[in-house]
Amino acid sequence: MNTEWIGSTEAARRLGVSAATLYAYVSRGLLRSEGTSGQRERRYRADDVARLKRQRAVGRKAESIAANALDFGTPVLESSLTLIENGRLYYRGHDAARLARSNSLEHVAQLLWECDDRPFDAQNLPAMSAALRAAWNAAATLSTVDRCLILLPAAARWDHPSWVEDRGAMLETAVRILRLLTSAVTMEPVSSLPIHEQLASAWHVPAQGVPLIRAALVLSADHEFNASTFAARVVASTGAHFYSVATAGLAAISGPRHGGLTRHVASLLDALASADNLEAELARHVQEHVHLPGFGHPLYPDGDVRAATLFALLRENLPNSPELAFIERVVAAAGQVARAEPNIDFATVTLERVLGLPRDSALALFLLGRTVGWIAHALEQANSSSLIRPRARYVGPHPAA
Repeated sequence: MNTEWIGSTEAARRLGVSAATLYAYVSRGLLRSEGTSGQRERRYRADDVARLKRQRAVGRKAESIAANALDFGTPVLESSLTLIENGRLYYRGHDAARLARSNSLEHVAQLLWECDDRPFDAQNLPAMSAALRAAWNAAATLSTVDRCLILLPAAARWDHPSWVEDRGAMLETAVRILRLLTSAVTMEPVSSLPIHEQLASAWHVPAQGVPLIRAALVLSADHEFNASTFAARVVASTGAHFYSVATAGLAAISGPRHGGLTRHVASLLDALASADNLEAELARHVQEHVHLPGFGHPLYPDGDVRAATLFALLRENLPNSPELAFIERVVAAAGQVARAEPNIDFATVTLERVLGLPRDSALALFLLGRTVGWIAHALEQANSSSLIRPRARYVGPHPAA
């Protein structure tokens, strides 16, 4: 693997662009950069520059589109929901970090879904049918994601309005799904209370920790076309109802390279907690595993703004936490050893540990927040009659002449 590093002048020369365009590539997540100790100059991996140059050289022929359309960082669909630009995250033009400080997930849902609070009426709850009760009992001992995957089809079976292609009915269905999944996470009866309040009550979170739960949900709401959202949107394009859309998102989020990455972060912190030398253990991990779980994000070369926001709130609300102090040491050491900043996965696991939440709460926060995004993309896709159907670039053996 090519690990040559080059400066900004050389990177711009190889790409044939100006310095301003080079920085624009970085802000759009098309190119990674990192700072150099004691200097303002940033450096770039030569293989990243070469990859971007190849992508820019690709023509628009059908076979070229098939070969490159789904590469990380290449736009595949138009959307008016989420913008990631200049290291910031925006929901319909509103700064997500600012929203996280004062808004609930329900308010962000109204923003992303373009609706008022009527779908969130206190009476709009999923009906507890016999099938749903049986599924609830069967799912009681399963993991959070598996519980959700069992409860969704059981609820859908009797939620007949979910099949109605009317915007008002669709929005009400979306709220029922969100409330059902919250109940699946807490294992408490379905409620119309704000989701962060339900979680805080079920997890016995002290008052100073409740705003952190709320913020984590808001910051997880959407992130354009990550794996689970793309899966959900493809399903939505078939005309399937929202229960199927959410099921697709949940199936994708369970993977260890997506939402399940939080478990790798937790394992890393467990290993570091018992290490005699934190920096040496981190260096060993980098040497053996190439990367640190929970660190770095291609769309945020200078650090994940979602993680930065959560860490700022943690310091403000729980400044004397010994667990936070330890994790801050880990972050500082990772910056020295791997020159990497924490991402949202690391930040939500930090929240889980600082507040003493149940195991896998970080994943639960992520999936509940992201459900709002899946629904937003399904609503957006409903305005289009097109089926999302990428083409394949065949690379297998050809039939004999």
